[in-house]
Amino acid sequence: MANAYPASSSHSAGSAHNDTDWDDEADTERVALIEENARLRALVVQLSTLVLKNVVDQHNSPQLFPVRRPRLD
Repeated sequence: MANAYPASSSHSAGSAHNDTDWDDEADTERVALIEENARLRALVVQLSTLVLKNVVDQHNSPQLFPVRRPRLD
């Protein structure tokens, strides 16, 4: 029975070409992931800024408590 995984020394010129294609595809995917990561980080910063702004606004706005009317008996 033949070995399903040939030894690494048996690489041909064709497999070297396929490795280059795979490397190019991996590089393209890596760049896409880095760009998506940058966009997501920018969104996190934007969201954090909005949350902090709303928290600060809540603490600086006057608290509205229900007003009790005096009973007229």
